[in-house]
Amino acid sequence: MTAVQVLETFIQGKVNDEKCEDTIVVTPEFIGVIDGVTSKSQFMYQGQTTGKLASTMIAGVLERLPKEATLSSLIERVNQQFADFYNRVKFTADRASQGLQAVAVIYSRFRNELWQVGDAQINLDGRLLTNPKASDLVLSNMRSLILRLSPNSNDELDPGRQAILPWILQATQFANSTDREWGYAIFNGQPIPESLLKIYHLSAESHQIVLASDGYPKLAENLADSEAALANVLENDPSCSHEYRSTKGLKKGNRSFDDRSLVHFKVSSANDE
Repeated sequence: MTAVQVLETFIQGKVNDEKCEDTIVVTPEFIGVIDGVTSKSQFMYQGQTTGKLASTMIAGVLERLPKEATLSSLIERVNQQFADFYNRVKFTADRASQGLQAVAVIYSRFRNELWQVGDAQINLDGRLLTNPKASDLVLSNMRSLILRLSPNSNDELDPGRQAILPWILQATQFANSTDREWGYAIFNGQPIPESLLKIYHLSAESHQIVLASDGYPKLAENLADSEAALANVLENDPSCSHEYRSTKGLKKGNRSFDDRSLVHFKVSSANDE
């Protein structure tokens, strides 16, 4: 039977830990990093944003998930949780573009698989596995161009972010779409096409694995190196528009440009113990 040893965990909100929209799950059967999509509306429920609501709901489903469950069954259960929420709570924003949304990377011990839904990251034995949204790559470049053309702008206003935000919201029409160029996977209450899901079947050998949200510009093989890469960006490119291009940068007074969370663990077969 596969043995799992958790080596490091870390989570920190971009503003503070209370407002962090990431969630980490560690159970005997599953390890997951769930990244609630940054809230883009004023909607709050019991003091929580849509991103926080989504990540905590998914975490709750994962904590109760039968060990033999598949990724498809996880998605079905999450979608039911989201549907139950919308049935009992009056949601005042546009559900399609500003509703409950999250991405995740998950390890299933029973299946010895890694599941990647959306743009959260995996480092598997030193190999970085990413799954970026095509629209985010375009809009990150657009934001970079706008900031380059607005050298005297007020950094706190971020004219690049303001310019691309309507397009970020419009691009949600490609959520869980089979559009080959722009479609992307996300937990949002809709079925997710299998073509957008990434499942990595691990070999029986030992593996070093790091799961993390995209709050790390480049996920390394451990926490220290991942933090060092982030610190370099925050020091040398705080607007996240040149060396590392993102749809948002570091706001004055914040600790980073995004929430971040990481789990580093080792997987080994019984024969290796």
